[in-house]
Amino acid sequence: MLRLSTARKKLCDGISRRDWLRLGTLSPLSLSLPGLLSQQSSAAEAAGKHPSSFGKAKRCVILWMGGGPAQQDTFDMKPEAPADYRSAFRPIDTAAPGIQICEHFPHLARHMDKIALVRSVTHSDNNHSTAAHWMSTGYAHRISQENFFASRRDHPHPGSVLAKLRGGRSSLPKYVNLPERSRNDNGALTPGQDAGFLGGQFDPFWIEAHPNEPNFEVPSLQRDDRVSSVRLKERSSLLQSLDVEKPEMAWAQDIAGTDQFFDQALDLLNSPAAHSAFDLKQEDVATRLKYGDWAFGQSLLLTRRLIEAGVPLVTVSWPRHKTDKIFQHWDTHSDGFNTLKDKLIPWADRPIAVFLEELEERGLLEDTLVVWMSEFGRSPMGQHSGHWAPVNTVWFSGAGIAGGQVFGASDKVAAYPAVNPVSPADVTATIFHMLGIPLNAEIYDATDRPFPVSQGKVIGIV
Repeated sequence: MLRLSTARKKLCDGISRRDWLRLGTLSPLSLSLPGLLSQQSSAAEAAGKHPSSFGKAKRCVILWMGGGPAQQDTFDMKPEAPADYRSAFRPIDTAAPGIQICEHFPHLARHMDKIALVRSVTHSDNNHSTAAHWMSTGYAHRISQENFFASRRDHPHPGSVLAKLRGGRSSLPKYVNLPERSRNDNGALTPGQDAGFLGGQFDPFWIEAHPNEPNFEVPSLQRDDRVSSVRLKERSSLLQSLDVEKPEMAWAQDIAGTDQFFDQALDLLNSPAAHSAFDLKQEDVATRLKYGDWAFGQSLLLTRRLIEAGVPLVTVSWPRHKTDKIFQHWDTHSDGFNTLKDKLIPWADRPIAVFLEELEERGLLEDTLVVWMSEFGRSPMGQHSGHWAPVNTVWFSGAGIAGGQVFGASDKVAAYPAVNPVSPADVTATIFHMLGIPLNAEIYDATDRPFPVSQGKVIGIV
């Protein structure tokens, strides 16, 4: 099989430094990676560190609300704050006694007994690009700025870490991102969505098509009609017969794992299960209408199909849908209250409520972790128009997490954490913990430097 090395540094006898470390630590105990993870898990349980919640999630869905929703206008309203700080909206009661949220979330309010709010998430980066990297990966970016492209020096998204550590071959991707890649105003791909330094073979399976479009299809699943199944198998056999080593080349040209790419593509093309999972036409009209006939709603319906089929992690990135020549993302710099009321919150409210409802009805919510998050919140005064890293709200649902609870709190004007500050690393730590990945499990960059999957601690909601 054609194999392209990841150009890790080798010792004189051809064994990498990482291999020596693994031999030194694992071989005497005959431990494979699953064995190591199992022992680390057992050690955590023995120490009493959330023994019942570790690994409770078989799958995870991240709802990425790119742009920065205003905490004061959504899930952390301050009706008693001075007029300059208050939202234009009123809070409403929810299915969780004592918890109120924005009046424009009437559908989600009925499911607040399934949701744990974390109102004290905080960091210090007000730039969309690098703040998104920090929140997505749990690691602060090496710089702090806007409008630059993601690179292979970035830290990996939890979905890519999951794909790396879980390993194994499957006809379905381990990490899917839809319905479009998150980008900045200049078109630069936002860092923190892909595999970063883990290499392209662990990037998400990108679906860059809106599922609400009449002729929606996933291009990667469309086989060229000129290539028959027999011919495809012959091409696969030919490639596998080539045993070519190309050391020191893959990382330089960003083509590490080319054989894995081919295997994944072949598995997808030949898998009836994969084709079925991505086929929204199998859903009846009534179900499709419940989710709403626009990109985000239909993306959640597709996500439900994907996790049912066995995809372990899906990120649904809020699409930058254009209406009246205005980018309708959560970066509400102008006319924020009207944009939230008319063009943002309603487009999120019903689809997410239906999604949670269907997960519960199908028995999936008990072992599926759902996370609402973004790069930051909004400034406390006026129309809440500025970027605001000091505090924002993230919420979790499913996988045994008790709903109807609030962890942490912001101050009286939703400007800074007042109780139990939570870092981006704590957010990713909670995701990894729920997925059964020990926080001290290590991943390695292109120069063989080890990094724990998270430097945070599990949030006290589990």
